[in-house]
Formats: sequence, structure tokens, C-alpha cells
Amino acid sequence: MITREEYNSALDLVEAYHKQLFIGITGNARDNAKTHIHDWSELPKCSTRLYHALIASTVDTGYGVPIKYIEDITKRSFLRLRDVGYVSWWEFVELRGY
Repeated sequence: MITREEYNSALDLVEAYHKQLFIGITGNARDNAKTHIHDWSELPKCSTRLYHALIASTVDTGYGVPIKYIEDITKRSFLRLRDVGYVSWWEFVELRGY
């Protein structure tokens, strides 16, 4: 029987693989560098809920390592943020472009 934790870790692995493929296809030096959340060009275009969730994610709340880079955000880490859900996740994915 596959547990929920095994399923989630497999999804994270697949997401990391897709990121590798995307970087390999574009081959840009800009794509290889990580983008800090505060420097993300799409930040002013997002909803207020998403904006506050991303900005709050850069602050260490004592519950773990803060998220600092757009490329490091996975579905699982995003949904662990406070006051966000699937609608905010899909908005983020659409703005991020992959």
C-alpha cells in the first residue's frame, strides 16, 4: 500500500525533474540563476492573497526553512503556506509559466 507521504514525495520528484527539463530546453544563463521572490517581475500582477503569501514565505516563522526563491516553490511547499489553496496555486503556476 502506498502512503500519502510516499505519493507526495514522488510528486515532488516529478516536479524537480520537470524543472530540470525546462532549464535544459531553454539553456539560458538567466534560467539557471534563481529568482528571489522580491525580485520576481510577476509579483505586482498577482492577487493580494498570493502576494501576501509569497512575501510572508520569505520570513522564518520558526516552523522550517523560509522559501526565498521562485524556483524552489513546489506544490507541496506552497500549499503549506498560510491562507492559500488550490486557486492561489494555479494562479502562481500560471504567472510562473510552468
